[in-house]
Amino acid sequence: MKKTLSLLLLLSVLTQWSSAQPPCNPRGDFSFSRNPCAPLTVTYATTATGFNTIRWFFGDAAVATGNASVTHLYASTGNYQVTLIMDYATCSDTVTKLIALNIQPDNQLIQTNDTLICSGSSKQIKTKAGAQVCWSPVTGLDNPNSPNPVTSVTQTTTYYLHSLTTGANLITNGDFSAGNSGFNSQYLYDPGSGYNPGVYTVTNNLQAWHPAMPACGDHTTGTGNMMAVNGAETPNEKVWTQTIAVQPNTNYMFSTWLQHVTSSNPARLQFSINNVTLGPVFVANNSTCIWDQFYATWNSGNNTTAIISIVNQNIVYSGNDFTLDDIVFAPLHYSTDSVKITVEKPAIISSADQSVCIGKSVQLNTAGGLSYIWTPANGLSNTGIPNPVATPLATTEYIVSGTTANNCTGKDTVLVTVNPLPVVSIIPDTSVCESGSIQLFAGGGTGYTWSPATTLSNSTIANPVASPQSDTRYTVSVTSADGCINSDSVNVTVRTTNGFFIDPAPEICEKSSILLNAGGGNRYSWTPAGTVNDPTASSPTATPLSTTLYTVLITDTVCNSSKSLNTLVTVNNLPAITVSKSNDIDCVNGSSQLQVAGGNYQYQWTPSTGLSSAIIANPLATPADTTIYTVTATDSKGCVNTEAITVNVSYTGKMLYLMPTAFTPNGDGKNDCYGIKYWGPVQELDFSIYNRWGERVFHTNNPNACWNGLYKGARQDAGVFVYVVKAKTLCGDAFKKGTFALIR
Repeated sequence: MKKTLSLLLLLSVLTQWSSAQPPCNPRGDFSFSRNPCAPLTVTYATTATGFNTIRWFFGDAAVATGNASVTHLYASTGNYQVTLIMDYATCSDTVTKLIALNIQPDNQLIQTNDTLICSGSSKQIKTKAGAQVCWSPVTGLDNPNSPNPVTSVTQTTTYYLHSLTTGANLITNGDFSAGNSGFNSQYLYDPGSGYNPGVYTVTNNLQAWHPAMPACGDHTTGTGNMMAVNGAETPNEKVWTQTIAVQPNTNYMFSTWLQHVTSSNPARLQFSINNVTLGPVFVANNSTCIWDQFYATWNSGNNTTAIISIVNQNIVYSGNDFTLDDIVFAPLHYSTDSVKITVEKPAIISSADQSVCIGKSVQLNTAGGLSYIWTPANGLSNTGIPNPVATPLATTEYIVSGTTANNCTGKDTVLVTVNPLPVVSIIPDTSVCESGSIQLFAGGGTGYTWSPATTLSNSTIANPVASPQSDTRYTVSVTSADGCINSDSVNVTVRTTNGFFIDPAPEICEKSSILLNAGGGNRYSWTPAGTVNDPTASSPTATPLSTTLYTVLITDTVCNSSKSLNTLVTVNNLPAITVSKSNDIDCVNGSSQLQVAGGNYQYQWTPSTGLSSAIIANPLATPADTTIYTVTATDSKGCVNTEAITVNVSYTGKMLYLMPTAFTPNGDGKNDCYGIKYWGPVQELDFSIYNRWGERVFHTNNPNACWNGLYKGARQDAGVFVYVVKAKTLCGDAFKKGTFALIR
C-alpha cells in the first residue's frame, strides 16, 4: 500500500513539474554508470545543454535538481523508473527510462577454479570480466583493478568479484575482420592513400596506407584488421555508425578500443546514440601504438532501434590520426562470482636443538611432510629421510625442507652444537716400591672415573692414592661440563728385587760387538769394564776378544735394594783360509786357476766378472784386465773372513796357438775333452771339428768349450779328425787347421 502511495505521489509531482512547460521535441538523453565496488551507487549524466532548469527523479521518491550529472545511492536492488526533466525557454523535455539495478550471480565469471597454493607462491586468477571490476578483499592482489590479477595471499582467502559484464555483441563486423562492411561513416573511404584528413580505410598495415604512420598492429592479434582514420577538425561528424535493434528498457554498454598513431594531438572522440552524445569525450593515449578501451552505459527506454555512433570532437587540424578496433554494443549485466584460494603452509617441525660430543652421533627427527631433504649433507647418514643420524665434526645448523602431498615446501632448522672432548692432563708413568703407594693425578674435567678401582683409595676423584701389588695401568675417564668424555692412562711399575733381570747373550764372532741388556733398577755397574763402552749403562755395547762372563750389579736407589746378575758371551773364531792362483794371464796363458784352502765353508768371490763360478773354492779366472779377486768364507756359525789375490793380465810373450795332437775321451778325468789351449784371452772364436768324411761333428764359439768325442749322442770311433780354428785374441788374430787322433 505504501509503495502504491509513493508511485502516486511521484506521478503527482511529475505532473506538476511537467505542466509548467509544454513538451518539446526530445533534445537530450542520459547515460548512467554503476560503481562495481558500490553496486547500488549510480551516476546519471546528460550531455544536453541550454536548459534553464534540470530535475532528476530516481524512482525511489528521491529527487535531485540543478546538475547535469548526479549520483544517487539506492537502498536495494530492483527496477527503478528514472525521469530526467529539462526546462527550456519555451518547452520542457522529459526522458523516462526503467533502470534495472540487479546483481546477477554468474559462476562462470571467474574461470579459475578454487585452488590450493603453497605459502610464498602466487596464482593468477583468470576471469571473463567486463570493462570494470571490483575485487573484495584486495589483500594479496598485485592489481585489484585488473580482471586477471595475480594473488600472493599468505592465508586462505575467498575473493569476490563484482563486474560489469556484457552479453552477445550486437554489432556487425565490430572487429573489421570482414573489411569495410556492416557500418557507415561520414568520412570518405580511401583504401589507396591516407594523406588527406577525413578519410579512412580498413587495413592490417598502417604504413602501407600512410607511410608516415608507425607500424602499429590491431588490438586483438597485432596482425589483423582495424579501422585507420586520418582525423579531421570538424566536431560531431560520425567516424563510425551502425543501426541496430535493441530491447526496450534494457541496459547496454557501448565500448571501443582506441589507438593513437601520430606524434601529437591525440584523437578526441565521443559516443552517440540516436544522434545524442553519450558520456564524456574520451582521448586516445598520448603515446603511439597503445590501445585503450573506452565505454559508456545506456538504457534503451522505449527504443527498439538505436543509431550508435562514434563521433569526432577534435577541432585541431593536424596530428589527430587514430585507429579503432573491437567495437562492442551489448546488453549490460552486473555480475558477481567468487573463488577460494587455499594457502597451505607446511608445518615442518623438527626436534629441538641438540648438543653432541665430537665423534659422537645424535638422531634428528622431523614431521609434517611427505618427503624431506636435509642440508648440508656433511655428517648425515641419509639426507632424504625424516630421521637421519648426524655425526658432525663441527657445530652445524641443519636445514630440513619438507614437501607435502600438495608439493608445498616448508623448512625448519636444527642446531647441532659439537662440544670438544676434555683435554686430559695426567701424571706421567711412574713407579712405586713393593707394598708402597703413590698419589695419582688427573685434570681437565668436572668428573673422574678410574679403573681398575680395586687398588685405589677412591676411583671417582681426580687424585686417588694407588697401592698396586703388581705393575698396573690405571685408566681415567674425564667428563667435561658438557658431558663429553675423554680418557688417558698411566703405568705404575712396582719396583721389586724380583724385577731385576739380565738378558742372555747370543754367541758372536771374533772382532764383533754385542748389546748387553739389564733392567729393574736405576743404577748399573758392569765388569769386566774394559770391553764395554759404558759400564754404568743398563744396555752397554760389549766387544770381547774371547769368550767372556759379564757381571752387572743392579741397584734400585728408590727402594734401596740391589742384585748381581751375569751372562756369558761366547766368541767364535773366524774361518782360517788361504788363497792362491796357478798363474797370471798373458798371450800364452789365457786363464788362471784360483784356489782357496781352509775348511767346509761357503764362498763368495767378488767381483764375479771373468770367473767360471763365484761360489766355488776353485773358479777358473779369465779377466780382460788385471783384477783383485776377494773371497769371503762363511762358516756354519755365520762367522766371516776374507782374503784377496791379484790376477795380473799382460799381453807379452809369444802366442803359441797350440792344439793337442790326440785325446782319450774315456772318462778317467785326464785328456777327456779336445779344445784350444794357451791361446791367451780370446775375444771371438769359430772352432769346428770334422770327421774323415768331411762331416762336422762339433762346433762352438766359446773358448772354454771342448769336444767330448760324441756326435749326436753317439761315441765316435777311434780315428783321425780335422780341426779348423779362427780366433781373435787380445794378442792378435789366428787361423789354425790340422789333424788330431781320437784314441779309444
